Amino acid sequence: MTLLSEIRTGRYAELALVAATVVGLAASTVHWSGLVLGGVLVGVLATSVRRAVVSGLTFGGLSIALQTALVWRSGGLDAYFEMGIILVLSVAIGFALPMLGAVGARAVTPDG
Repeated sequence: MTLLSEIRTGRYAELALVAATVVGLAASTVHWSGLVLGGVLVGVLATSVRRAVVSGLTFGGLSIALQTALVWRSGGLDAYFEMGIILVLSVAIGFALPMLGAVGARAVTPDG
């Protein structure tokens, strides 16, 4: 059993996934490439490509929720919802980038 497969299915698999999610969310608050990084981190920990899709979409949903909370905290939520295509693009990008990063990372890592 390789180290990667032990991390994916072992005793600390959930802890590793939480840590990867926290690191990705922290990076995504600084720069949009953090969405890809978070997707890659949760994708590497997925046990299959299908689970990588789910992990990437879940990470994307969390990042969108965090972004919305930060915009709400700053008092700009009404203006954000009125932006039309910018709102749609930010939600689409928030889901697409982590999912693509997760699937790509899982597709190239060995099963072990």
